[in-house]
Amino acid sequence: MEHPQFGQPRTLPPRVQNAISKMMAACADGMAHPVRQALASLREEMPLMIGNPMAARHEIIAFSHCKRLSIHCSEMLPALLECIEHELIAIRDRGHRPQQSELWASSESWTLADAGEHVAPPQAEGIGQVTNQCKLPLYLLGQRFGVLAGAPAFDADRIPVGPRCLIRAVEDASRRVFGDDFPHMLVTDAVARALFHDYPALVNRINKELEGASILPGLTFIPSLKRAATPIQPVYADAVAATAAAITTMVPQGAAAWFEQPEHDDRNRSAGTHSAPDFSVARTLLAKAKGQAPATSVAHVQLPAHIVSEMLDSLSAHDASGRPLGIRHLHDELKARAKSLHGGKAQFSQQQSDSIELLGMLYDAVCHDMRAQSGAAELLKRLQIPLLRMALAGEEFFEQPTHPGRQIMSRVAESGAIIADEADTDPQFDAALAHAVDRVEQEYRGDGTVLEHIHQELADAHQAHAQRSEAVERHQIEASRGQERIAIARDAAKVLLDEKLAGVTLRPQVELLIRTAWQDALTFIRLRHDDHSALWQRHERLTGRMLQVVTATDAIEDVDLRDSIFEILKRTGYHSEEANEVAETLSRSTSLPRSGARMSMTELVTLIRARPRFGGSSKTMQLAEEIPEPRSAREEECFRHLSTLPFGCWLDFVINQQGEVRRRRLSWYSRITGNALLVNRRGARIAEMQLDQLARLMATGQVRVARKHEMSLLDRAWTSTIGTLESLGKLFVRPAAVAS
Repeated sequence: MEHPQFGQPRTLPPRVQNAISKMMAACADGMAHPVRQALASLREEMPLMIGNPMAARHEIIAFSHCKRLSIHCSEMLPALLECIEHELIAIRDRGHRPQQSELWASSESWTLADAGEHVAPPQAEGIGQVTNQCKLPLYLLGQRFGVLAGAPAFDADRIPVGPRCLIRAVEDASRRVFGDDFPHMLVTDAVARALFHDYPALVNRINKELEGASILPGLTFIPSLKRAATPIQPVYADAVAATAAAITTMVPQGAAAWFEQPEHDDRNRSAGTHSAPDFSVARTLLAKAKGQAPATSVAHVQLPAHIVSEMLDSLSAHDASGRPLGIRHLHDELKARAKSLHGGKAQFSQQQSDSIELLGMLYDAVCHDMRAQSGAAELLKRLQIPLLRMALAGEEFFEQPTHPGRQIMSRVAESGAIIADEADTDPQFDAALAHAVDRVEQEYRGDGTVLEHIHQELADAHQAHAQRSEAVERHQIEASRGQERIAIARDAAKVLLDEKLAGVTLRPQVELLIRTAWQDALTFIRLRHDDHSALWQRHERLTGRMLQVVTATDAIEDVDLRDSIFEILKRTGYHSEEANEVAETLSRSTSLPRSGARMSMTELVTLIRARPRFGGSSKTMQLAEEIPEPRSAREEECFRHLSTLPFGCWLDFVINQQGEVRRRRLSWYSRITGNALLVNRRGARIAEMQLDQLARLMATGQVRVARKHEMSLLDRAWTSTIGTLESLGKLFVRPAAVAS
């Protein structure tokens, strides 16, 4: 047969050729198994379609077509790859125009569909589904193809490996391999279904290969409008204004939000929100807590800023025996040095003293919520002197949540928080934390620009940490969704058998084989085909025929039915001996003895009963099948609340009687199966639970939704510090009230 000849494309730059080579390698690896599997299944199904125009979708199937498919099916994959490669190497030969010009085309040229773009309804539905499923990866791929073509970004329909172009390439390859008189719709439909099943993995792999070829390597999210940057206070304005503005524009804001609590209907929001007090309020509370009298008139000499800086430079964070000192001890050391070097009247200003005392209380509150033996605790100890320098520089450290030093302290503390465990740590981010602390110790001497650069470097590492966690979580979600699809397929198979077996009386052994082995086969088919597919309808007919045979009063045997059951069970994963014995039993009436059977009926039933069910190995699904006790009113309320939470909510679990808490992310849950996926800060699967189980734990107070304002350890510590000051202040006010 003659193959269409392609035109000679223009020579591409070496960088584009290298990217196309990597894409072709990814396509060859990702398409090989689906294409071969689809053609193998079609090779088995086509003989059954002869004479059945409904099953063949009104295509005329002849024995010559079956023979041609068997002979040339191995040529399909190379032909498909050749079609895709031609589209790729001709990427700069198509006069791609910006999409805006197409929107304003004359109304005379408007049509409901482009000429030559007729797509069969099942394929059109598949294109729409897979396009929605891969919206973000296809968007990124379209951006990268725009770079390769030197043109505006491609939409999903114009990407050479996009769903629509892929179907067109499959049809062209089918015509090249099997000829024009072949029923190409069958090949196109079978191969497209197989490719679309694993299409998200293929698109992600192509994106990864292009990223490795330096084609938009930093493009990992859809650009969105960013919040307005918080104005920088005057103390940092002249040092970092230009740098901060440039960084705020360049740094993407979406990835690090993975660690934040998404917006949701928080029933306790009004009761739990607190506005952070400003520095003056904190100083007032501190004075009340100390029972401090009005300032005396004794003259003191306030130390100049450069003298304070020199004293901090000479200060050591360890005592003579090498033990680390706390901030209170460092404060006492500073006061002693000030008096010894500059006279007894030399001291810090009241604001500076209050800043150090508030920092000490904040530091202690942070350490209280950290794991004592974690590496982050050691890093935080090394930050004490730099933190003193930041607190003495002004009140911005306490009042500005975006203060770079405060952000560095927060990231260090979060990495060792007690609500996480060792499995939550990311070695790469831990290394970035250690590097940032080293730089702060060595380079920061009060210069805001240096601190901002270190903070930005750490923020980039934190964003990379979020992207890694999100990628790991995405794989876990896909696995959980696969389990959900299996559960749906099992339910569909069970419903079919319930309908077929209603009112039918069978021997217990035969019914058990149908409810186990044959139900596994139906689940396997339903998992890959919908209830309107020809293959599922064929299995419905096989089920009906099977029941007719096993319930027949006459001694009959259906050899074709036996062969079909045998092949189907083998594809489901049964061994040949098991499949043969089951097929022998289910293809003959009970009045006909099993001739030549290698095992007794009791042995066969025992063997099949002990075999794991297809898709039934998940402990969560096994728990879901157990009938729990009815939920109480409180448990039902918690269940409804959990069912409204957005994916990505963080939950706090109480793990022991001491009230220790571990924070986990509710990455995904199914309202169909009730299965919920929980991951840690690295995106790794921690547990699979039922929403019903979570609701019962929430009703007893063992699970709660983390509040948005409590997500940051530093914010919780600051709130705790203010609460402590308020409590101490009341102790001093109460005796005065009693005396009066």
